[in-house]
Amino acid sequence: MTRVGILLRLGLRRERIVVPVIIAVFVLITLATAQAISGMYATPQQRLGLQSGPGANPAFRFLLGDLDHIEPSAALVSWRVGLFLIAALGVCAAMMTVRQTRREEELGRSELVRAGAVGSLAPVAAAACVAVFFTVIVAGSMSLILIPMGASAGDVVAVFAQYAGTGLAATAVALVAAQVATTAHIANLTACSVVLLGFLVRGVADSTQGWDWLRWTNPVGWAEQVDPFGANNLVPALMSVAVFVVGAGAAGWVAARRDLGAGLLAARPGPATTARLSSIEAFAVRASGPLLMSWVTGVFAYALVIGFMQPSVEQLTQGNEQFDRIMRAVLGDATLSTVFGITMLGFLAVAAGAWGVNLTERLRAEETAGRTEMVLVTPTSRSRYFLAHAGVATAGGVVLMAVAAIGMVLGCGFAGGGWAIPAAHAAQSAAAQVPAVLVVITLALALYAIRPVFVHVGWIVVAGALLLGPLAGMFDMPQWVSDLSPYTHTPLVPVDPMRPTPVLVMLCVAAALLTTGLVSFRRRRIG
Repeated sequence: MTRVGILLRLGLRRERIVVPVIIAVFVLITLATAQAISGMYATPQQRLGLQSGPGANPAFRFLLGDLDHIEPSAALVSWRVGLFLIAALGVCAAMMTVRQTRREEELGRSELVRAGAVGSLAPVAAAACVAVFFTVIVAGSMSLILIPMGASAGDVVAVFAQYAGTGLAATAVALVAAQVATTAHIANLTACSVVLLGFLVRGVADSTQGWDWLRWTNPVGWAEQVDPFGANNLVPALMSVAVFVVGAGAAGWVAARRDLGAGLLAARPGPATTARLSSIEAFAVRASGPLLMSWVTGVFAYALVIGFMQPSVEQLTQGNEQFDRIMRAVLGDATLSTVFGITMLGFLAVAAGAWGVNLTERLRAEETAGRTEMVLVTPTSRSRYFLAHAGVATAGGVVLMAVAAIGMVLGCGFAGGGWAIPAAHAAQSAAAQVPAVLVVITLALALYAIRPVFVHVGWIVVAGALLLGPLAGMFDMPQWVSDLSPYTHTPLVPVDPMRPTPVLVMLCVAAALLTTGLVSFRRRRIG
């Protein structure tokens, strides 16, 4: 444990930007949800209608959990955002842990640190402490924000236990994954898959009678069993804490005994020779393929769940005549189910843009490791190298939107919502989202081309595009502020007629950003 304090301060400094951004996003989503609930479900009758309508629907129970408590307002807010943000916190904590451990080891920095007077367990302990600090800060923010909404002291403690317990359990899974996987990508995929699988298993338990026992198989289900605003049972959260203790101990035990850089889950080595990687374009596809497949899997799974819910969205207006009148006035001939599908595709379009940022992060890592320079010393030109990866990024964005539409159509069809009309609507809406996705992706590529360190700004762009685009209506912002997001200008087809002007403008902006990136990459210093 020698020098663990220094590594702890270093880890906290590295996360000084990421942590505040995540906290701000979590808090803003919660406040926006609280504002929406206060307007839609202000009376006891409306809340009872919500409980007997959407709250009893299997699709909504799968996504949000059981709605057992409707008083105070904090209980409704916790139901609407709780399980989703709890799982999101678990994913963020897992990725932060891997970034502080296996990622540093993969890049060779851990070897430099361990060459000094640093104990073998210090990096693992420091990473665990950083993740715990992050989890506690987020859990505290998410619980304290409910006090003005009527939450009691016991309710606040229970909500804190939900978030903190899941974050600690996810940290433990990531600590172990970072020790057994040889790459950060495999460790991230393993840890995040465990968290998201727990969310899905918990959804099956909530939506299917006789499967309640599934909640006790994973930390997300344990968080639901805490039952804030009801039993306030902290025992399930203590189970997550026990998982953290065991996982951290196991990770430390492995770290003290394995070789630096070694692991059980290694990337499968390729053949010694191949004719399929004879061009930089083929190499870009092969190198980025596994990353794209992980995004495709996540987007398809989420779209499938959303499509499964789509036929049941009409029940949202049950018991709320005011909301029903507003929806009829706003939507006209369009159904609430159609608008729900368009809105969800807007969120998935933000995810498609985030894929581009993720890819530029990978390009920066390749350059930092010196592999980009090795490729460019061959007859491969800088222009061809950049355009090859730009092609993969933009094609990946289009593929993700197609996968999102396919997933929603399949889910809607299996749930009894029909096939032909949902397929036509999903195809039109997904196609309309592509220009905005390309703007975000090309902006991320341009940031990387100008200066590699600027790729981190891409995540701020994605968060801003989400808050100013699909979530703009929740914050009552001026129109000129919302117009900063490319997703604001996407035509809402098929509800609204197709408008070619914003589509053409966004395509021109994407082309200009791509040209800027190409020129900048050709001129700047590599490495």
